[in-house]
Amino acid sequence: MSSSPPRYADMAPNHRRLISNWLFLLCFMLLGMIAIGGVTRLTGSGLSIMDWQPVSGFIPPLSHAEWERLFALYQTIPQYHLQHEGFGLEGFQRIFWAEWIHRFWGRLMGLVLLLPLIWFTIRGMITRALALRLFVFFILGAMQGAIGWFMVASGFRPDSTAVEPVRLVLHLSAALALYLAILWTALSIRWPTPQVVTPSAEGTRTKRLVWLALCLICITIVAGGFTAGTHAGFVYNTFPLMDGHLIPTEYARLSPFWMNFGGQQGGHSV
Repeated sequence: MSSSPPRYADMAPNHRRLISNWLFLLCFMLLGMIAIGGVTRLTGSGLSIMDWQPVSGFIPPLSHAEWERLFALYQTIPQYHLQHEGFGLEGFQRIFWAEWIHRFWGRLMGLVLLLPLIWFTIRGMITRALALRLFVFFILGAMQGAIGWFMVASGFRPDSTAVEPVRLVLHLSAALALYLAILWTALSIRWPTPQVVTPSAEGTRTKRLVWLALCLICITIVAGGFTAGTHAGFVYNTFPLMDGHLIPTEYARLSPFWMNFGGQQGGHSV
């Protein structure tokens, strides 16, 4: 993969700075989105909104009647009866806002991406190829909303109080992939012509180690998604050894992986 697409070097320097800063802002917002999603997961708020309204969901409930309607919907799912029965409208509002902010932030990101993209394209500040790439990012972001609802819907099953871990990890992994794609594009626009360096054995090793570290970080994040989704983090409460072992004995029983709690926590920790 080339790290210096020549088409970016032809852009005006002030345009490159403006557009790269815009993409860096989107990266920051995406990290915030992941963090808000983590709060939603930890507070058990993800199932509080039963409606998927991509457009009208931008507006929160504005009347007591609307709050009562949404609360009545929430009372139809197992999580309410198994975990929150009797906590009243105020308790519902507390978990509702965490999930609403998560969804609102996603919609806001869509606008922050789409509106400047239209403006930059009309003004001729970006190439057609770059405009197409950024529009693909917008489509992928919209798909994240659909993946999120696909994940949430899994929590409405009988006797279920949480979403399926596999769908949770799919949602997290897609967000991570989109973040890396936007970040790579922003860096390529900001510095389109890297300093020419004579290849050396040491430089090659360093580059390989950097890629290895990046891959391990991504694997750790994905493993953390499984660990959080199954509450596997409660299996062992010591570190670095797990039940006296560096590698937990549960690794010998990895079937299926997403239900092997000891193996999940071990993989995330190792």
